[in-house]
Amino acid sequence: MLSVYNFSDRLMEHSIHFHVLKLNESFLVWIGDRSANMSSLAVSMTTPYDQIPSSASLLGEASDTPSTVLSQKLAKKTRKQVFVSYNLPTDQMLLPLVEKRLIEEMNTHPDKF
Repeated sequence: MLSVYNFSDRLMEHSIHFHVLKLNESFLVWIGDRSANMSSLAVSMTTPYDQIPSSASLLGEASDTPSTVLSQKLAKKTRKQVFVSYNLPTDQMLLPLVEKRLIEEMNTHPDKF
């Protein structure tokens, strides 16, 4: 089953867009603004060998921590393979708000993830 789910919010004077592509036992989350670029992509999944999900940067800088950290948190929460493309300015105050908003949406619409 393949489905697409979109939602938006305004956080810290930024208009943030979320696009979710639900796949079979995995999902991809694109997070960005109206520039609609895809400068990073990370993937994470749980393994029986470690409590922290394994992750890899697939696109962009290997040191791109927002995509990797967020994909690890979501993989741990959902026990699914998770792809995250975080395309917003690096802001230590914005990232927790984006994460909180995404978790709220996951709790409200779990069938979309």
